[in-house]
Amino acid sequence: MIFPKPTSYYEQGFKRSPALERATAPFRVRNALTGAGIVVFCVSVCTQDDFSDIKLPSHMVGQKTDDNNTPASA
Repeated sequence: MIFPKPTSYYEQGFKRSPALERATAPFRVRNALTGAGIVVFCVSVCTQDDFSDIKLPSHMVGQKTDDNNTPASA
């Protein structure tokens, strides 16, 4: 029995075919907005937390750091 060659939405070298581009075109804006919304939500949730429930090592408590998160030299 002869089977037809399986088709794919990807061309040689995993390049997207024109058919795949047409099939995903209606969803591009919605997917981009969903991704941006997730990022905004995650950032807003992280800025609300004061991280007081996380225990720091005793040698780090009260220690000031510079912009690179390395101990500042006095």
